[in-house]
Amino acid sequence: MIGLSGELGTWPADGQACAMCAFDIVGFTRPDRNEETQSHLRHILYGMIREAFTGSGIPWGDCLRQDRGDGALFVLPPTIPPHVIIDPLPERLRNLIRRNNQFTTEPARMQVRLSLNIGPVYRDEHGYSGEDINLLCRMLDAPPLRRLLTDTSTELAVMISARVHDTIVLRRPSLADPTSFRPVRTRVKQTQIDAWIYAPGNPPDPPP
Repeated sequence: MIGLSGELGTWPADGQACAMCAFDIVGFTRPDRNEETQSHLRHILYGMIREAFTGSGIPWGDCLRQDRGDGALFVLPPTIPPHVIIDPLPERLRNLIRRNNQFTTEPARMQVRLSLNIGPVYRDEHGYSGEDINLLCRMLDAPPLRRLLTDTSTELAVMISARVHDTIVLRRPSLADPTSFRPVRTRVKQTQIDAWIYAPGNPPDPPP
């Protein structure tokens, strides 16, 4: 069970399929980031997510959300078309991170991991849960996603579930170039993950 804030009365029937996303600041607790800097990073990240949501047609106040300390998890209302998590959300967020990094000191510059999924969300009197929410969190911690940011200077690295890839990227290639995505198979804790990763604004890997 994951406790997510939001108004139960505004949501439709239990088990409704929703788009969902999770964010994480890379190196949040590294030595050059004291508590004041960490607080600043959290404030900036939430501001960028809110601006990216608004620019993508996602109503901030209607989303369920959970704070993760160095990041956040959001479940979008089921009335929002799920393709917005592929276009325009990632590119809008990347541009905001880049703009932030151009005008701040090194400890306040950030790289962000983002995981994206679609699936049913279940609720009871304590909150919301679901296997797809669990997968979303596992993807955010997946080693290939971490390595993509370690090995590059990109501002944002994204992992999408196989479901997002098959139902959005492949069916609507006008939203995102399918060649930009690289398949990965990994395991986090007890969860086997088959997913796809990419870095918005960066050229795709050359063909083998």
